[in-house]
Amino acid sequence: MEGLTPRERRLRRALIGVSMLAAVALLAIAGVLIYWWMYLLGPEGSPFTRGPYLLRVEQDRAELRWRTDGARDVTVTALDGAGREVTADGAVLRSLRPGTRYTWTASVDGVGRASGTFTTPSPDPDVPIRILALADYGIGGDEQYAVARTMAASRPDLVVTAGDNSYISAPDIALDRNVFRPMAELMRNAPVYVGLGDHEALPPGDGAIRAAFDIPPGGRYVVEHGPVQAVILGDRADADGIAFARRALARPGFRHRFLVQHRPPREGEGLVRLARSAGVDAIISGHLHRYERRVVDGVRCFTVGTGGGRIGADEFTRETEGAEVSLTRFGHLRIDIRGDEVRYTFVDLTGRVADRAGPP
Repeated sequence: MEGLTPRERRLRRALIGVSMLAAVALLAIAGVLIYWWMYLLGPEGSPFTRGPYLLRVEQDRAELRWRTDGARDVTVTALDGAGREVTADGAVLRSLRPGTRYTWTASVDGVGRASGTFTTPSPDPDVPIRILALADYGIGGDEQYAVARTMAASRPDLVVTAGDNSYISAPDIALDRNVFRPMAELMRNAPVYVGLGDHEALPPGDGAIRAAFDIPPGGRYVVEHGPVQAVILGDRADADGIAFARRALARPGFRHRFLVQHRPPREGEGLVRLARSAGVDAIISGHLHRYERRVVDGVRCFTVGTGGGRIGADEFTRETEGAEVSLTRFGHLRIDIRGDEVRYTFVDLTGRVADRAGPP
C-alpha cells in the first residue's frame, strides 16, 4: 500500500470490507433459496382439473374419470388387502375380486397425485352394505361441504342422488364448483350414481352432467350392487319411466330394491302402486328442501332435499301433510343393509343423528 495516502488506504479497506459483506450476503441468500427450494417449497398444484372420481364399481371392474391441465400421462394402480396389484387399462380396472376393498392411486408423469378406496360388490347377500342418499345439494356453499364431509367419513359402498345436483342449472362450467370440488373426497372413495332433477333441465340442459356421469338420455338407468338394486328415474317417472321401472323390478336375484326420482311421490301414483306390488324397500326423492319420512300407500318414502341447497320459508320447504317426520336440517340419508334388515338414519351436517327408522 506504498504510495497511498492514509485516506486512500481507509477507502481501500472499506471497499474490501463491503465486498466481503456482499459476498457473505450473497452466500446467505443462496443458502436461504436452496433451503427454501429443498425443504420449504410445497408441492406443485394438482395436475387434475376434475377428479379423479369413481364413475362405477362392479364385482370385477371399476371405472374412474378425470380431467387434467393438458395432455398428461395418467396411470391408475389398485391394491387389495393382500397387496395384489391391478393396473388400469386407461381408466378401467379389470379382473377385480368380488367383495374386496381396494386402494387406488392415480399417478401423473410417474408421481402419485390422487388416491382413494372402493369395495367391489360381494356375491354373499349377507355382507353389510352402506348406501348414502342426498338431493338438492349443488350450490358450492359451506353447508354442502359439511354434508359431504360427514358422508365421506362414513365410508359408504355407494351413493345415490335424487336430482338438483347443480344450481341454478348444470352447465359444464358450473359442475366443478357445485359438484366435483365439494364432493371430491366422497367421489374418490365411493361411486356416486346421479339422478337428474328439474334444475338439470334448465338451459343449457343436462348434457354436461350426463356426459360427466355417463347417464343415458331421460336419466333412467339401473344400479346393481350385490343383492341391492336401485332404479334411477330422473325428475319424475312418466308412463315410460314406470314401464322402465317395471322391467327393471322384474329382474330376479335382488333382496333389496329402491326407486329414486327427484319429485316426492303422491298417494295413488302409478309409481307407488308399482313399488308396493314389487316389494320395493323405499322410494328416495328430493325437490322439497327438507327431510321427510312418510309412508305413502304402504310404501316407505324419504325426501332428502337437504344436501346443501337453500332451506328457507318458500314453497319448496313446506311440510307435507301426513309426514311422520319433517325437518328443515341439512344432512344426508344413510341406508345400512345387513341380510334382510334395512336401517335408515338421517345424519345432519354436524354428524348428529336427527332421525332413525327401520322397516314400516
